Amino acid sequence: MNTTAETSVLVVGAGAAGTLLALALARYGIDARVIDRLPAPSPYSRAVTVHARMLEIFEHIDAGLAATFCERGVQSPGYVMHYVTGEGRRHVVRPGLDYTALPSRYQFLLVNSQNNTEAYVRDFLRERFGRAPEWGVTCTSVQRDGDHALATLQHADGRQERVRARYVVACDGANSRLRQQLGLAQEGSDYAGTVLQNLDVELLDFPDDPQWMHYCMGPGHFVMVAKLPGKFFRLLMSQPAEKADASETPHPVFGGILAQHFDGIRLGETLWHSRWGSVNRLAHTYRSGPVFLAGDAAHVHSTAGGQGMNCCMQDAWNLGWKLAFVLEGLAPESLLDSYERERQPIGKQVIGAASAIHELFMAGRNSGPEALTKLRDSGFLRELVGKVSGLSYHYRPEGAVADEPLPQAGDRMPNVRLGRSGAGWLSDLMRHTGFTLLAALPTQQATGAVEAFLRRMEARYPRSLKAQALANAPTELLAGGSEPQLYLIRPDGYVAARAVAHEAARIEGWLGTALR
Repeated sequence: MNTTAETSVLVVGAGAAGTLLALALARYGIDARVIDRLPAPSPYSRAVTVHARMLEIFEHIDAGLAATFCERGVQSPGYVMHYVTGEGRRHVVRPGLDYTALPSRYQFLLVNSQNNTEAYVRDFLRERFGRAPEWGVTCTSVQRDGDHALATLQHADGRQERVRARYVVACDGANSRLRQQLGLAQEGSDYAGTVLQNLDVELLDFPDDPQWMHYCMGPGHFVMVAKLPGKFFRLLMSQPAEKADASETPHPVFGGILAQHFDGIRLGETLWHSRWGSVNRLAHTYRSGPVFLAGDAAHVHSTAGGQGMNCCMQDAWNLGWKLAFVLEGLAPESLLDSYERERQPIGKQVIGAASAIHELFMAGRNSGPEALTKLRDSGFLRELVGKVSGLSYHYRPEGAVADEPLPQAGDRMPNVRLGRSGAGWLSDLMRHTGFTLLAALPTQQATGAVEAFLRRMEARYPRSLKAQALANAPTELLAGGSEPQLYLIRPDGYVAARAVAHEAARIEGWLGTALR
């Protein structure tokens, strides 16, 4: 058995969460290894949806990376709901879930196969930073070694290796071996009596608009129809267990249900088929000493709404910059405590939103469009879309004012257009690896005091902060006020602190506590 030199971070699992974590660490030059027990990337697509918040994160990393997704994926405005009664009468609610009014430049949900999503990130990681996952390498055990972790790796050629890492991140999926070995408990529930199936298949003569996603509901059935890039569609079926016959081939089953909603539709070539039962699981803790859980290793939930892959990658996005800041000596070790504090509640909320959509279409199997129309008119569906898109989730501290008009600590910093200043979008000013100290000015010029404060903070934290004065700032950042607003924005695009200019000491105090 050989022992390698130490690595700063060992990432176990090269799926969506592990690959994005590798990219997040590479942006800071952090030494990291990413391993996966599979011999090669999976050619199959479990998830098919990339939401607006995830596209904003890709844009934060690199505008070209976000453009790759938008150019190659299918930009869907939302969902159309199709109902059929027991007598065969059809009803359509168009739209059922509408994504065209999202408070983002990405006012759609992007349909893209997960294997392609991971490949785009993996290709960017290799081309920009010269890094790649190690395939066919299994982490068989992890032990504490002081404040480090000692991992045993099994290579596909039979070679064993021991790796000493400052931190290990388990991104090894819902059945995480590392989570089980560490004895980190989960709690949750099953969707008892329900069987789910995926089918990636050609749909010939599909009579409706393929840009939209379609939910098809009727007595005892639910089928989602989503156009994938290329010639295939993703079909997702939910059936009561007593109606799901494992011996049946999928074409007649899916085709029979779709025929109740559409005329003339035919199923062609099949790419992939899978069956599973849906569960909700949330880990009690996301950390054991130097080992962290991220992605499905920490939380599992219904596929409804397509939040899973997005939530997994956003775990990595949250943890990546924090690991880098601690390893680079830019922040104290205590910064890592905020990972679980921020992401575990998000995992719980994602489970709740996915369950709400799951129950929505489960109810739709036995109800008509009237119930959905009532929910839409009440504003419930608009709130649900905000959560599913990832834009509504936040890290506000307990007791924060819910209806504060300006972005506050813990909020996602809105990516507003900077038309008057000619700077494009706000995200253009935040595309770097440090904190952004932004002075939103109601006029053309900053006062001497504001300018001096920006320069002083930039000089004090030269490796971790960039200061920027934004003249004639958008009203979304000023709320009609005449005094400049100071925003301290974290490397992941969320607000760390906000103050009016004459209370700049609040920003200075936050920095003095959180950074070195």
